[in-house]
Amino acid sequence: MLTKIEMQYMDAVIGIHKEMRKANERGVDWEQRRYEIAKDIYPIACHDMNPSEPKDAPAKTAVELADLLIAELKKEPKK
Repeated sequence: MLTKIEMQYMDAVIGIHKEMRKANERGVDWEQRRYEIAKDIYPIACHDMNPSEPKDAPAKTAVELADLLIAELKKEPKK
């Protein structure tokens, strides 16, 4: 069973994916999308942070995950 945080994360990713699909039809500002995705992921990364990690770990995690999601969304759909 998913935790509440995991469910919120999944909902955020699904919502972002839908928005990005719409944006693909009219051109995408990928830097803006990167910011929006990282901004949505950051609170979850903070919540899951281990106290022994560096203070900038949640920000780095959020940006890395945003980059991974964007790379996946930029791939051509399989037919």
